[in-house]
Formats: sequence, C-alpha cells, structure tokens
Amino acid sequence: MSEKYIRADETRKVPNVTIRAATESDERTIKQMVRTEHLDPTSLRWQHFLVAEHEGNIVGIGQLRDYPGCQELGSLVVLPEYRGSGIAGQLIRALEARAGRPLYLFCRDRMESYYGRFGYKRIGYWSAPPALRLKMLLPMTFRIFGIRIILMRKA
Repeated sequence: MSEKYIRADETRKVPNVTIRAATESDERTIKQMVRTEHLDPTSLRWQHFLVAEHEGNIVGIGQLRDYPGCQELGSLVVLPEYRGSGIAGQLIRALEARAGRPLYLFCRDRMESYYGRFGYKRIGYWSAPPALRLKMLLPMTFRIFGIRIILMRKA
C-alpha cells in the first residue's frame, strides 16, 4: 500500500487505511486489542467486527453487538500511535452504515463529547432497552472505584 495521507488538521496526518470485515485470522489480534484496553471481553465474535488496516497491519477495530430489539457499537480500539488521526471516526461511520437505529454504546464519561460529535446522546438507565439495562448493572458498580461508564444512543 502506498504512503498516501489525507490532512485531518494542521498537526496530524491521517494514514490511508482500509476498513474491512474481520476474518477468522484476525480473531487473536481482536481479542488482544480488547484485553489491552480493558474493554468488555464478552461477545467477541470476529464475525461482528470491522478492522482498520494500514500497510497490512490492523490498527483499529470495532464491532456491532446484537441484543433483542437493539444493537450496541462496541469494542472500539485504535492503537495508541494512530489515535487522533481519524481512524476511530472511520470505523464508527462504517459500523453505523451496517447498523439499525437506534444504536447504543457504553463508554467512559470522559468520552461523552467525542461520541457526541457523531450524534450520540447520554441516556439514563430507564431509557435503555431492557437488554442493555441488565448490562448496565455491572458498570454501575465501577463508580465506587471512580470509573463512570455511561450509556449513549444515536437515533
């Protein structure tokens, strides 16, 4: 792949990445990236993932989890050296193109403004679909450690 770059802003260049459906051979990399970032390790089926590839290497991942009556955008990871270059945004848009609406995601509260740029809005426990209310119970316990996980929705 050639070294083509698109200007993201004045300080950062966006590498030319390919967004593609994950394959079985990507499974180990996907699981390692999720573990490294301490994300939800459940429901990591490679068939649900898209990967961002740069020069033959996976530099980002994301998936759509299916629940009864809703979908969740999850497991979004970009390697540290590629963060801030627009790859996460490319993955989000590609995943959204495959998803129904409304679409939900869980994230740390400090990421609320980032996902807000894509049209996601924080919602409360009782506004969540039943399948996600159950999933919210565990992150609520993280608050005793100062970690605030929120649920967001894009209509």
